[in-house]
Amino acid sequence: MKISITKGDFWGGLSASAVILPQATAFGIALWLPYSNDPAQGAMTGIITAIALCFFSGLSAGTTGMVSSPTGPTMVLVSGALVTLSAAGYAGSDLVSSISILLFIAGILQVIIGISNGGHLIKFIPYPVVAGFMTGSALLMIHSQLVMLDVDSFASVLESGLWIPWLTALVTFTGISFLPRFIPSIPGTVSGILAGAIIFHLITGILHFDYPAQWVVGSLPDISSVTLVLPASFDNIPWHIILPVSLALAVLSSLDSLLTSVLADVATGDRHNARRELSGQGLGQMLAALFGGIAGAGTTGASLVAISSGGRYGTAVISAFIFIFIIIVLGPIAALLPISVLAGIILHVAILGMLERDIIAWLKRRSSFIDATTALLVTGITVTYDLMIAVAAGIIIAIFQFVRAQIMTPVIHRRSTVEQHPSLRKRSKKKRNLLNKHADRIIIYELKGNLFFGSVDNLFKELSTDLQRPAQIILDMARVQQVDLTAVRMLQQMSARLRDADGELIFTNVRSGKGLSQKVEKTLRRISPHHSGDYPVKTFIDADEAIEYAENKLLELLGEKSHHIKHIELKDSNLFHGLAKDSAAIIRQVLQTVTLESGEYLFRSDDTGSELFIVVKGEIDILMPYSEHHYKRLAKFGPGSFFGEISFLKSGARTADAKAVTKTELYVLSQEAFQQLIEQSPETAIKLLMRLGRDLGERLRWTDKELRRMAD
Repeated sequence: MKISITKGDFWGGLSASAVILPQATAFGIALWLPYSNDPAQGAMTGIITAIALCFFSGLSAGTTGMVSSPTGPTMVLVSGALVTLSAAGYAGSDLVSSISILLFIAGILQVIIGISNGGHLIKFIPYPVVAGFMTGSALLMIHSQLVMLDVDSFASVLESGLWIPWLTALVTFTGISFLPRFIPSIPGTVSGILAGAIIFHLITGILHFDYPAQWVVGSLPDISSVTLVLPASFDNIPWHIILPVSLALAVLSSLDSLLTSVLADVATGDRHNARRELSGQGLGQMLAALFGGIAGAGTTGASLVAISSGGRYGTAVISAFIFIFIIIVLGPIAALLPISVLAGIILHVAILGMLERDIIAWLKRRSSFIDATTALLVTGITVTYDLMIAVAAGIIIAIFQFVRAQIMTPVIHRRSTVEQHPSLRKRSKKKRNLLNKHADRIIIYELKGNLFFGSVDNLFKELSTDLQRPAQIILDMARVQQVDLTAVRMLQQMSARLRDADGELIFTNVRSGKGLSQKVEKTLRRISPHHSGDYPVKTFIDADEAIEYAENKLLELLGEKSHHIKHIELKDSNLFHGLAKDSAAIIRQVLQTVTLESGEYLFRSDDTGSELFIVVKGEIDILMPYSEHHYKRLAKFGPGSFFGEISFLKSGARTADAKAVTKTELYVLSQEAFQQLIEQSPETAIKLLMRLGRDLGERLRWTDKELRRMAD
């Protein structure tokens, strides 16, 4: 992507630099001051890091308006590594070289995370883990600054002046929080620095207080002093310390940057590119490591300031050049900057920017109590033991919490019988009453979620009663997301137990790629080749076909012919059943006959019609098309059933397609023929209308019942 520099990028970069500069110098000093009595050099490491990160992050154009610098979480992690290395005996140039190698490897890993799309995985770290880690890091930052402000080493010389650093830090903290309300055009960090520095020099000047040189940053080193940091030898590098921290730092910096990217997206309305952003951040880490910098990531506060000032893709690059200008031209001004001012900045970032105060509210709510416990555990491990162990522990807890939630979530969406959820096939009143009487022998279970080792046992328990009797159980898998091997084995057991009870397990709406093939029997045989003949199960494309199959089988078991009727006489049809022979003969005289081949359409939706159809032979599907190649079946009519009564009573456009499933023969009663029937036998015509009205009433009741069922 080509980066074009605009006026908004310049102002955005200038505003961001004003926010980043004190933060970068503060973190650099806080990190290195305990190991070298040179705060100016520590400040320089922070600025170098900001330059490298902003430059490469800006060139990557991964996130609109984002700028980067040293951050609190990365400082805490590198600070822990410094403590470990120092305890192991590393000091001076060896300590600096070890940290540089650590940061360089972290940069390489971050680039790998970026180009491999690992950023998508990092986004799945649960928020309670992030909140606990950030809170723990904030507590460590607060502790480090309180130690720095307690300047016991100078107590014997200037005991009465120990309150000055504390007051300066307090003024800085307060200024950052409240001065933007009165001076909104100046970033809060800049206002706080100015207020703290003015108070510091005003008090020391009025009291003629000769403060120690260590209380101020001192002039920044000349830019010519910035050189490559290369180890004299790799033989003495503590890889067992460096490598784990490098991995942790890569993950942490990536997570920190992506969180900032998300917030920047909200502010700009754009979408960040995680691959480019993390690759740019990694290259920036590597460059910073080569020149003695410290770790960093995307910075939320500075990014939002830059965006509000008009900054876009060129902002970060502009910020990098502004930092270089500051080193060259404004370095001596740092001699006047009190370290306690920077401590106030860090305390502000930690207390108001990183402490997750909502954890207390989570504890009070039953639904979020476990999340709060997870966050507190991560916080405790971060503060007392190790940051990366804390994150790992939090993720493990979150995984167990997720698995527990999945196990507790019901996998049965709805249980119904064939009385509550009959097939769309139109049957005679006698057969429908018979099916309703034995409805508990066909049970439909609509499943949902994931069928895995944790949840499938609950399913087995729910079905246990039905599995012990001669029932046909239909498992509707339309809402199932995934089926693991344990669930497949359990389905085998269900099928075997049901077969032993003279029942049958039937599957429908099975989607391939979710752990089952579209024919479940094939999956069951594949996972148990030596039992290939033990799992004869039926699989249907949709639920209605499965229910119709179960109904037909049940009717046969009850001694009724189901769907194998080849031809029916007019007097035996649903509409004319029980009519006197003379009435049936009169009606037959006005009927026409239509024959359709398999796959032929009787009519299409939107066709105008006014005929009533009685199926004599074959089957008709009523289909509602919703795309060029897709449809939903609304009803199925076999021999003896009738349809088209709406258009017959009031002619108009058909609302669906009528398609012959097999070779089909139909009787057709048109409005003209019905008018002829009225003239020949008014009594017969009235009986016909009465039967149509009764049937329509029954269908309306069924539709109302079905709508109520679907709404549950």
